[in-house]
Amino acid sequence: MSRISDYIKEMVEIYGDKVTFTKSTYDENTLSYVPQALREFYAEYSKVDLPFGYIYSIENSLKDSEAEPFKSEGWFSFGFDGYFSYWLCLFTPDSDNLSFTCWDHEGGAEIGGAVYKDIIEFLEDIRSEYEENKDEWE
Repeated sequence: MSRISDYIKEMVEIYGDKVTFTKSTYDENTLSYVPQALREFYAEYSKVDLPFGYIYSIENSLKDSEAEPFKSEGWFSFGFDGYFSYWLCLFTPDSDNLSFTCWDHEGGAEIGGAVYKDIIEFLEDIRSEYEENKDEWE
């Protein structure tokens, strides 16, 4: 099993039916449209719903990523926390090999730089915040 599959399995064990997913049917051509840092995820899953957010299908992500400021700043918008923050991945990792961040679109601030190297590190930080503030999220 891959790290991604192990992670999703762990989320199902922790959150039960609050985690839903669709297994991937994407081919290599379709995967070539997403950032390298997300290809392993999308090779295994088309989309995932977690208690702390959603990872969109490639089709929905491509549509969202055409919007500004994502398009002009090189971000792939692949998910949403369900409240205020978009989940973003750079098409090309930065000089520190970081690719992931989230952006509060209602906060008025510009999108900052990438903060996480891989999707599991990113999701674990979002999950940690969710666990700390669970009463407010539910």
